[in-house]
Amino acid sequence: MAKHKRSDSLTILQRAIGTRIAWARELVIPNQSECARLLGVDASTLNKIERGDRAPSVFLIAALSNRLRVSTDFLLKGVLNGRTDEELALRLAALHPELVLQRQDMVPDRDKSTTSDIPDQPTRPDEDLH
Repeated sequence: MAKHKRSDSLTILQRAIGTRIAWARELVIPNQSECARLLGVDASTLNKIERGDRAPSVFLIAALSNRLRVSTDFLLKGVLNGRTDEELALRLAALHPELVLQRQDMVPDRDKSTTSDIPDQPTRPDEDLH
């Protein structure tokens, strides 16, 4: 048994990963037992992962990404990647509109006052630089 209780943020992350795995799996391989068999894991293991009761290994994430034709970014972070996840994104957005909002929220706000956003002012050769 673990000496320390897992932090709430890790538990939330584990559940979110499980949910995204379930969403993608349901679209590609509706039968959970069949998916588990194809991945070479026990059906109860996949069930626990999808419920968020167990963390998937990095190897299982890679296998799921390949088998379900989704990016690991989607499975781990919920970020849909352009052409890689295009078909999945359209199907998931129809079933889970909150994904569209989540993706919108993840777009970084740019600070409009940064100097890199201000174009250089051209100087005229005849200007006095004193």
